[in-house]
Amino acid sequence: MAINGISMGTKSLTLFLALVTFTCLLSSTTVEARDIIVGDDSGWTLNGFNYTAWAQGQKFAVGDNLVFKYDSALHDVYMVGGIAFKNCSTEKKLASFNTGNDIVPLSMAGNMWFLCSVSGHCENGMKFKITVVAAETSDTPTESPTATPPTTGGAPSLSSAASTFILLIFAGLAISLL
Repeated sequence: MAINGISMGTKSLTLFLALVTFTCLLSSTTVEARDIIVGDDSGWTLNGFNYTAWAQGQKFAVGDNLVFKYDSALHDVYMVGGIAFKNCSTEKKLASFNTGNDIVPLSMAGNMWFLCSVSGHCENGMKFKITVVAAETSDTPTESPTATPPTTGGAPSLSSAASTFILLIFAGLAISLL
C-alpha cells in the first residue's frame, strides 16, 4: 500500500536504516571514563615510588579521573604549571586537594602537573606530569596548551559533527515519512 507515493516497505526500510546508523554512531563514539589511581596500589606516598615512570606508562583521556589516595596528615596534592613543577613551587597553584581521597576529573586535553607540597616530598620524587588527550584520539598524544583546573566532571558528549549527523538522519526520516 502506498501513501503519498511512498510504500510502507520503503518507510520501514528508511526507519530501520536510520536506527542502525544511529546505533552504530553511538557505539563508535561512546568512550568509557576510567578512574586511574595515582601510584596504583602504592597510592600517593613518599615510599620510593617512581611517579614519573608510572605516569609515562599510562594513557590519560578527557573524561578519565585521577584518584589520589593518601594519608592526609602526611601529604597533599597540588596542581601547578610547568615552571612551578620544575621548581617544586606551589606559589602559583592551579588547585589543591587535601582529603586523602581526592578525585580530579580530566576535563580537557593538555599537560597537567601534580606535586606534594610537604617540605622535601616534591624534591624526592612525589610529583608527576601527564598529558591528557581528547577522548576520540586517546591513542595519539596531542600538542595542546596546558589544561586549566578541573571544575566539573561528567560523561563525555557527542561531538558537534556527530550531533549534526544524527539530526540530519532524523530530519530526513521525518521528511520521508510525510
